[in-house]
Amino acid sequence: MANFSLVESAHTGANGVVLDIVDDEAKKMEVHSNYKWVAGPETWDSTKGSIDYEYDSTASEGSQITAKPDFTPDYTILRREEGYNNIADQLDQLWHDIDDGKFGEDAKTGIWYNGIKSTKTAYPKT
Repeated sequence: MANFSLVESAHTGANGVVLDIVDDEAKKMEVHSNYKWVAGPETWDSTKGSIDYEYDSTASEGSQITAKPDFTPDYTILRREEGYNNIADQLDQLWHDIDDGKFGEDAKTGIWYNGIKSTKTAYPKT
């Protein structure tokens, strides 16, 4: 079960990022004019950091700080992305294929092409 604490203020940047959340007026520090303190959410999950909250300057006071929705990654996309070699290695493979004269249909026998094809075959787009 999550631990909740009362939040009186949240320190926010103009770009909608919550930089700090404090639960006591005495903990508020002086900030640069680019930043300001606004009323925080009535409750917050203390197991989450300020990065898990966002600031909406258009919302009414008291509801400007809200928790970001939980993110669930699409593991199919992640597996496919992890299947590819990094860009530096791919460029090296392309260089070797070009240096070996692999162009046109012959390029489909190259290291780079076969590496990309194996990832696309293992993790097809759906």
